[in-house]
Amino acid sequence: MSTRSSILVHVSTDDIGEWQMALRNLVNLVNDDSVETPPELMEVVVNGPGVRFLLESSPEAAKVTRMAEAGVEIAACANSLDRFDHAAQELATGVTTVRSGVAEVVRVQQRGDTYLKLP
Repeated sequence: MSTRSSILVHVSTDDIGEWQMALRNLVNLVNDDSVETPPELMEVVVNGPGVRFLLESSPEAAKVTRMAEAGVEIAACANSLDRFDHAAQELATGVTTVRSGVAEVVRVQQRGDTYLKLP
């Protein structure tokens, strides 16, 4: 469970076009100087079939790792990984896990942080 985000981005799609759009939006958010929240206070939670894009074998793995290296916390739902027969060891570099993606979303919203559903 994270305790550091002030912006939570929630992604669950398994559509490659929507996933790429979500990543572009995340990059834009990180690079926008008018947003006062630094990358270190941003968290991306991915649940459902979208977790496949967080795997090291995904064509999007390098982009995901770059966001993690920029300071954004990228978290995969462990329940979704289990459901789709993936192990945490298959995740791209820099990706962490949360037990339940939905519960993480609720915790962050209850804390009063900004919630952004992409796409």
